[in-house]
Amino acid sequence: MGDVAACEYLMVTGLLKAIPSEDAGQRIIYLEASNEALDQQNEVVLAKALAESADFYRQFGNLDVDHITQIGARSGIPDYLLYEIGRPIEVRIDGPQTFVKAQIYSGEGPAAAKANQVWDSLTKISPPARWFPSVGGDVLDRGTEFDPETKRSRTVIRKVRWRNIGLSRTPVNATVPTASTIGVGAFAKCWGAGGLDLAKALEAGYGTDVASLTGGGAMRMQSLDRKVQSYWGFRDRVSADIRAKKVRPSAASLIEHATSNYGVDHSEAAEYVERFLSDIKENLEKRKG
Repeated sequence: MGDVAACEYLMVTGLLKAIPSEDAGQRIIYLEASNEALDQQNEVVLAKALAESADFYRQFGNLDVDHITQIGARSGIPDYLLYEIGRPIEVRIDGPQTFVKAQIYSGEGPAAAKANQVWDSLTKISPPARWFPSVGGDVLDRGTEFDPETKRSRTVIRKVRWRNIGLSRTPVNATVPTASTIGVGAFAKCWGAGGLDLAKALEAGYGTDVASLTGGGAMRMQSLDRKVQSYWGFRDRVSADIRAKKVRPSAASLIEHATSNYGVDHSEAAEYVERFLSDIKENLEKRKG
């Protein structure tokens, strides 16, 4: 493989989606680390390349801010190791997608300052700060291939030494979702091909058929206030906004839309979105049955 110093450094920006949550007092985030998308450097990182380096990343890799722990020494950045904010716990490959479970550091003093700043900006302000993640590592093998979609050549990275995931406030690819503090678990990857199509689910009748609701759903009350007064008010308003294409049907977008337009704080919006997605899934399963 050669010496690390002789390797090119890889930064795959804008390919991650995070879902932070508290787990037994630990700061845990779940990341969709890569999906073989073409980035603005006209590069694609194969899932196979990350899979082959997954054990290395899990044992020796980290999370930081702006890849500073990786480039700080040669860039002359003082105290560059203080930019480390966490470490990976698990890595899972699913087709072209790579998922990572990671822990954000907690504590006091300079060593925990950056981790606390990032975590607080994701969980304690409304709307949450926008952090754009990226994969970092050493490029060990790359080649050029023809892309049938763009009708142009593209660089395909076939082998890496995966060492880092960085969070940045300045995106290279702003078309992908930012990191988010949505505790929706398995719904993190339900959008798109093969998953739950929220727009189609709403067109199928969810959100308008009161008889299909259970519990207190049939007893909900409408509110004319800007602030939604209950989950049911949220459900009706967000359903209408999705149909009107005022918000993208993704969990992260729904959270941000609710905090910006419905007068609810971030934690309440996250709870509403999680319940909303769960209700849709349950309703669709009942219809299929």
